[in-house]
Amino acid sequence: MTSSTPSFLSFLFLQYPLFLPAALVIYLTLVYTLRYRRSHYLTAQHSHHIHHMTVPLAHSIHNTLITLEFPSTFSLATTFALFKAYGIPSISSLLVHTNQLAGPPLASSKRYADTGALLLEAVLNEPGSKRSAEALGRINWLHDRFRYRGEGKGGIRDEDMLYTLSLFALEPMRWVKRYEWRELSQVEVCAVGTLWKYYGDALKVPFQLLPGFEKGWKDGGEWIRNLEEWSKEYEEKHMVPAESNHKLAEATLRIILCKMPKSLYGFGAKVFASIMEDKLRWAMLYVYLIYLFFIQQSRAGTNPNRIETPPPTYTKTLSLLVALRKFYLRHLSLPRYRPVTRMPTPSPTNDGRINLPRVRMHPWYIRPTFKKRWGLSALLTRLRGGVLPGDDPKFMPEGFLTRDLGPMGLVGKGHNEVDGEVQRLQEDGGRGCPFMAL
Repeated sequence: MTSSTPSFLSFLFLQYPLFLPAALVIYLTLVYTLRYRRSHYLTAQHSHHIHHMTVPLAHSIHNTLITLEFPSTFSLATTFALFKAYGIPSISSLLVHTNQLAGPPLASSKRYADTGALLLEAVLNEPGSKRSAEALGRINWLHDRFRYRGEGKGGIRDEDMLYTLSLFALEPMRWVKRYEWRELSQVEVCAVGTLWKYYGDALKVPFQLLPGFEKGWKDGGEWIRNLEEWSKEYEEKHMVPAESNHKLAEATLRIILCKMPKSLYGFGAKVFASIMEDKLRWAMLYVYLIYLFFIQQSRAGTNPNRIETPPPTYTKTLSLLVALRKFYLRHLSLPRYRPVTRMPTPSPTNDGRINLPRVRMHPWYIRPTFKKRWGLSALLTRLRGGVLPGDDPKFMPEGFLTRDLGPMGLVGKGHNEVDGEVQRLQEDGGRGCPFMAL
């Protein structure tokens, strides 16, 4: 037995030139067989549901996209959607006026964390559930305080509400098309449209602004195409340069790039700028000549954070890396079978509080676990002199109450109104098809 083992290993070693190509062929065949299986299954199972897709089915398909198919792309695209909304002066000027994003870094990072918490709670939890309804209700209460009340009174305009919603629905689809190994199928597009139509109704977004409102829409796919047409037209007219756009862009960029060393901030900012469309860079005053002319003619060249149009090498390098990633994922990588979850988790104290899973600029609502304090990311934060979960009680490591999210001055306020919204949304239930009554 002992003498036969070396001879067998010797045989394998001598024959590996034959086994290696065979193993490679088997692996590539396995990739080819499994890579599209999930997409083909969804199409086969639900293509006949397109014209009457229910909200729970749409949510299930959407969850597959954000946890298994394209988790990183959907997450980054949602962050970019928030950023892109600041290219509209009527949106950015209101946010600058409230001083929640363009103010001190602590207030900015809290606003960013609160926005992320509300979105995660609303979208990741099942439609009609208490957690989702409470997040949607809190968003409604926060927005209702600033809704446009008439000429000269300022506030959130109906058009800006619809445009912001359009970005959350459309940007992940655009990013998948631009950066991923495949595009969304017809069933998946319908699911995205159906789900965001439901969220728009829940958030009282005025869909009568869409050109297809009177006629109605037969399904989520038709609705989202109509939304995209309107969104592009609105963007063309209203995405223009403004100082408020630039202030918000700089504040948001500091949060997005907060984990990069300061020496690499300029590089990271140029990479981010290469992702932007030309019109967005122009509106954010990230084009050099506009910046000089429009903002600081007397201080030209003194702003170290200014982002000029990125050199062509950045765009070309990014395109090459994207092409290589697409090829690798499509032909060489097995599909993901372990879902990536970004769901906020209930606090172990069972007092209704919820912890966020990831640290951004500051550790808002992060439970100080061993990994969060001593893992690799935590050690890098220590080296940068950053704040870790549990270091400072003002970051609320015990977690957040959804009904208290928002500016510190609004903690404890609006609870009755949020309860009313929760009751309304849970009575509706989010169970049917949002197009059946049209």
